[in-house]
This record gives sequence, C-alpha cells and structure tokens, in this order.
Amino acid sequence: TQFISAELMEDQLLLLLESLERKIVSQQLKLQKEPFRLDAGLLSFSHKEEQELTMALVELSGVQLQEDGSALPGHQPFETVVALFVALYALNLLSG
Repeated sequence: TQFISAELMEDQLLLLLESLERKIVSQQLKLQKEPFRLDAGLLSFSHKEEQELTMALVELSGVQLQEDGSALPGHQPFETVVALFVALYALNLLSG
C-alpha cells in the first residue's frame, strides 16, 4: 500500500478558522456530497462574506468553481481536496 499525504496551506488554515468562528463548517462540509459537482443552492449562505470565504477555501484546494455549480479540478493533486474535507469533517465533529 502506498500512503499519500497532503497538507493544507496556511491560507486555508486561516479560512478554516474563520469558518469555524462563523459556524459555517457543517454547511461547507455538505459541498462534498458528490465529487466535483456542487449544488448551487449549497453555495447560498446568509452573508455574502461566508459564500466568498467558502469559495476561496475550495479554490485554494485547486478546484475551480463554475457558475453552473460544477467544479473543475485544477493542477493541484486530488489529495489537497481530500485534505480540506477531512479537516472540515474533523472540525465539524469537534465543534458539534
């Protein structure tokens, strides 16, 4: 077996901290229900800043969000997206 690891960047960690403070981690976690397909309704947050924060967090993982709700993988490896959702999952468990 091969172990693949990925780390979150400092910018992502700061955005995760802000997400935790705004109590939107559980909503962000819902974005990963289908790989590389986002429901546009899931990107509607009560404040525009929360939506922008979430989009920045996802895009820093190498995923380009499209207006139709789809997501295109970027040049970064898939592991960076996995690392983001593992962090969101853990934060959601710890804050719940």
